[in-house]
Amino acid sequence: MVIPDPEGFEEATLQFERYRERLLATEAPTLDTLLGHLPTSDCDLLRKGSAPTYNHYTKVSVLRAGRELGVSREVMAQAVEGYRTNVGAVLDPNGPEMKALVKKVEQGLSAVDSKQTTVDFSRPQQLGEFDARPDINSFLMLMTIKVNQAGAEATVPMLASVSFVRVNERLIYVYGFRRYKSAADMETLKQFATKWTSSIVAANRPRN
Repeated sequence: MVIPDPEGFEEATLQFERYRERLLATEAPTLDTLLGHLPTSDCDLLRKGSAPTYNHYTKVSVLRAGRELGVSREVMAQAVEGYRTNVGAVLDPNGPEMKALVKKVEQGLSAVDSKQTTVDFSRPQQLGEFDARPDINSFLMLMTIKVNQAGAEATVPMLASVSFVRVNERLIYVYGFRRYKSAADMETLKQFATKWTSSIVAANRPRN
């Protein structure tokens, strides 16, 4: 499987252990993180020993229980429909899935940053499906993330694109995250996700 870097981004988990630790700490309990990207400008900051902005970053994950399972288009369609049907319950802050995620994120970030950390994802706002093609289905949501680290509080509105992508008969989850400042960021993230997922499918297409 080939995952090309998005334009202007670098795969960062192999370059920066701290970033890798942060992605792993915030991953859902049922998923495995494959890789993650940061803009080259953020990578340059890390190379200089400075903190990245985290204004835009990515993650690619796979269902831990299904890493070796072959996935047909029919099976992918069922997975996408299950997401459409159940995403509200999964993201319910009082539901078991979200409670398990929050607990894992709090424990992980507390360990990575050596500071007691609590998080509140609030209730994500579903912004609809924006890309539906063979082997690709993408959705957009808006989250308000509230973080308290050792008494220092921050609130960050964050857009997230969630893409189901089928490559080499495997299903991967491709995420884009972008700090929300204006409505223009929605279109920017949708265009980013559409271009990147297209490049992933194209890179894995059989060549004659």
